[in-house]
Amino acid sequence: MPNVTGNLTDVGGGHLVGKIPEIHFTLNAPNARAGVMLPTEPLTVQPATDGTFTANLQSTVDMLDDAWYTVSIQWLDSAGNYVRADFPDWSLQVPTGGGSFSDLFGRPPKNPLMFYVSLEPPVNPRKNSAWLQDDPTDPANPLNTGKLHLFLRSDV
Repeated sequence: MPNVTGNLTDVGGGHLVGKIPEIHFTLNAPNARAGVMLPTEPLTVQPATDGTFTANLQSTVDMLDDAWYTVSIQWLDSAGNYVRADFPDWSLQVPTGGGSFSDLFGRPPKNPLMFYVSLEPPVNPRKNSAWLQDDPTDPANPLNTGKLHLFLRSDV
């Protein structure tokens, strides 16, 4: 599984003295890849005292459905009791080689549908996308009604 590395820089900050952060990575929905089912059980990591962390996550690019990890940060006191939590609206896409957290996160898609409109098919279309093939006899007509092709898998 790929490693995602990062740094929670406020761990050493004065306002977090006596608090222990935990970072929770949770798949957006149950998923599958290569005959393996992947539940939404969160993976929890505790940053080191300097704020660095490594999370060993599943690659999201080869999952059956569109996938990303959501991130939450919980603050515990020195006795391990819940203090508070942060729930940023971020999504973490994990490639097969892993990478740095700061390079991999973004916002979750608000509209996961993608439509390509062209004479030629798209190169490497996203799964669950569609291609509206322009009518080759009248490609400039914005009202043309070409053929609609659906890409339900990423290997087409």
